[in-house]
Amino acid sequence: MKAVSVINFKGGVSKTTLSLHLACFLSREARVLLVDIDHQSSLSIVILRSRVWEERVSARNTVNRVFESFSNRKVQMPEDEIIIEGALGVSRGWNPYPNLSLVPAQFELDDTEIDLASTTIGNTTLSDWEKRTLLASWLDHVSADENYDYVIFDCPPATKIVSQNAIACSDGYIVPVIPDELSSRGVTHFSSLVSSKIDDKLEYLRNTARVSDGDVPRNYVANTQMAAIAPSLIKTSGNAASGMTNIHTEQLAALRRQWGGAVIGTVGMHYIGIPEAMNAGLPVWDHAGSNASRNVKRMMTSICSELKDKIDAL
Repeated sequence: MKAVSVINFKGGVSKTTLSLHLACFLSREARVLLVDIDHQSSLSIVILRSRVWEERVSARNTVNRVFESFSNRKVQMPEDEIIIEGALGVSRGWNPYPNLSLVPAQFELDDTEIDLASTTIGNTTLSDWEKRTLLASWLDHVSADENYDYVIFDCPPATKIVSQNAIACSDGYIVPVIPDELSSRGVTHFSSLVSSKIDDKLEYLRNTARVSDGDVPRNYVANTQMAAIAPSLIKTSGNAASGMTNIHTEQLAALRRQWGGAVIGTVGMHYIGIPEAMNAGLPVWDHAGSNASRNVKRMMTSICSELKDKIDAL
């Protein structure tokens, strides 16, 4: 099983769009678990539609319970009841991706994040370790490594404890980025943060708390690698030789100079059709009413194919 986090400091970089398309693409031939840990719940609402999502929230069958199980001892660690199998077919009469399962999020996850940060149980160091490995423990609990080939975490635009949980059980992370003046600097800072402030801190907590090998979750990953940088929402310019605006052309070149092969070859252009498909809760390949051209569909297929190769290489 390979697990990846789709994450960026900034919002509005097509993180949810990329997560949905990548999960659907992978689930054509593999078993995929998509986990929404963004309190905005955009991915959950897109896939389930409002009515079904609200039902799941009312029943408290969301990822929130994984984190509540630490901050509220009256809440038990959930089992697979929070997983929705064949999630795209739940609110539709057909399901093009039966191998795609979803763990939805809810708005209250932001409140739970605050509770989680302020809760300490027993030894402070051990408590800090445990609250950052809740997702890894839950993946163990539901035997994710036996039931899925890929796990994808759609993360919020922040690196608080919920996101740290995703990194702690991810083999790699994918950074969708709009190539603007801050992109190169932001990716560099984020990569350094994952290494020194998340991975290294987790190992420090583990060693200081003297957590035995037998008590470390099987799905804990000590060294999370950068899987890929995915340029997104690039604006076209008909007069430019590159077909892109000058700023995007320049900053994309800067990203490639610094990160080399980590930047995928196919860039995500700001094309008509993708937002309409997302609004309908489907990838562009399956939205009959979308204005997406063949070029847009080929672009998304190429992006996902490149990302699959990067993930498989982890």
